[in-house]
Amino acid sequence: MVGSIFSKALRDRRLSLIGWATGTVVLTLAVVAVYPLVVASSDLQRFITDFPPEVMDLFGIDPATFLTGAGFLQGQLYTLIGPIMVIGLGATAAAGATAREEKTGTMDMLLSMPVSRTSVMLQKSAVVAVSVLIIPTTMALVMAATNPIFDLELSINGIIAANLGLAGLGLTFAAFALMIAAFSGSAPMTTGITLLVAVLSWFTSAFNGIFEWLEIPSKISPFSWYAEDFPLLGGFPVSFLWLGIGIVALVTAGVTLFAHRDISTEAAVLPRWASFARKRTNVGPRTVALLGSVFAKSVWDHRRSIWAWALGLSALLLLTIAAWPVIASDPDTIQGLVTAMPEELFALLGVTEPGLIATPAGFVSTRAYQSIGPVVMVVFCVGAVTSMIVREERTGILDIVLAHPQRRRRVLVGKVVAITVLASGIGVALMVTGLIGSAIWDMGFTIINVVGANVGLVALSLFFGGLTLALWSLLPSGRSAAGITAGVAVGSFLLNGLGSVVEVLEPFRPLSPFYWYLGDTPPLAHGLSFGYLLLGIGAAACVLVAIRQFNRRDLAV
Repeated sequence: MVGSIFSKALRDRRLSLIGWATGTVVLTLAVVAVYPLVVASSDLQRFITDFPPEVMDLFGIDPATFLTGAGFLQGQLYTLIGPIMVIGLGATAAAGATAREEKTGTMDMLLSMPVSRTSVMLQKSAVVAVSVLIIPTTMALVMAATNPIFDLELSINGIIAANLGLAGLGLTFAAFALMIAAFSGSAPMTTGITLLVAVLSWFTSAFNGIFEWLEIPSKISPFSWYAEDFPLLGGFPVSFLWLGIGIVALVTAGVTLFAHRDISTEAAVLPRWASFARKRTNVGPRTVALLGSVFAKSVWDHRRSIWAWALGLSALLLLTIAAWPVIASDPDTIQGLVTAMPEELFALLGVTEPGLIATPAGFVSTRAYQSIGPVVMVVFCVGAVTSMIVREERTGILDIVLAHPQRRRRVLVGKVVAITVLASGIGVALMVTGLIGSAIWDMGFTIINVVGANVGLVALSLFFGGLTLALWSLLPSGRSAAGITAGVAVGSFLLNGLGSVVEVLEPFRPLSPFYWYLGDTPPLAHGLSFGYLLLGIGAAACVLVAIRQFNRRDLAV
């Protein structure tokens, strides 16, 4: 605990932040580089002008400005990619700030020092804020540097305003995650609930033009405050103040809740002053729970959080299906719009056959199975490996587990099986939701296609979870395993997408796990695929490597 809490926590995250910054540079450059192709499309303006504006909102397009640098970047970078990155980073960083330290017992050691709980929480919050600010700061620098190169015609005020808003959005959900962590003491629950609320918030903002009943909820959505008055054109909307007020209020609530938390047992889910709301039980110290099955204990730790992950993705899938009737009302126009848009733009989003967006399977897949869905599932599996294994080694919990009379292989396999069961549970929830949604809105999805899409999604997430596990076992410290995996995921996603339109990259597409998962057909249209088997084999191979290395790993180093 040498030095301040802030400096130590920031030092522990330095490799992860470098990875996030590098990924942000790559993604921003990729999106900016597509802009000249959009401007060169002679047919695009006609289709944009004729298409219903409420439907354009679903694609992040403002008909009046899309063919300008500000309009294009607002729609493609600040509507989907940027928010996913800042919210994902903010949620995971906030969950690790206090909740994971409670689980591993290091928070007990920290609070035993002469430092107030308020100071601990504020310094942890500062680290989370710095982490989130890495992304908009990097994006602002890249956009300022490329502005004259690609003739984006952006103002400095616009660049600052857009990235200030993105920072405010990320910090709002990070502050919300800090509050949930202070309330529950559970890292998986914190991440799951935060992502669930983020998905619902995005939906109310993006779909309020289609569903009238979303008009009132959309007014209190952070996404609506963030995107108001087109900040990339140089304005600083008054709604940014609501983001600031929300951040302060949520951090204050988190500090207050943390100050009253009883962190002595695993059962401390509610603050002591609210303990009357739950059944009183006698719960032993954390170490007692380690005496049971590794698999059962790992699943038990996630029993409260798994529903949030499943509900969030299921809500996204169901609401996207519900929006299809509006999209299908003018199929010729949407087909023309898709044809007029540059293929490179769709490739950046993992859509290698844009024409299929005009079909039910293609439209639903673009959101639930080709962009947001894979991101959330990969975050879940990589985060599960990190919390169940990587951090347990770093904090000494793994030493306690291995002190019991059981083989190392059995311990690792138990945790891997637990992660597989949890990820499969989310997949089953999505299968049920997809079939129900298809029946209600007459989407025409077959059972084999719905099952196949979710088998592929789970297989993809388990592959990257397995890669994280293998890297942990091969690297001396293992701390950077998740960061490297994130870099590989981003790189392979871009390789698959851009490989479909860039001739020099095309031969390398089969090297991408996303190619095995997506191919050139929407997941909801091709059923079970041989590529899913390759993902499963890859995940199993990574686990075997990890088991072999783990048997020889010196945990004392």
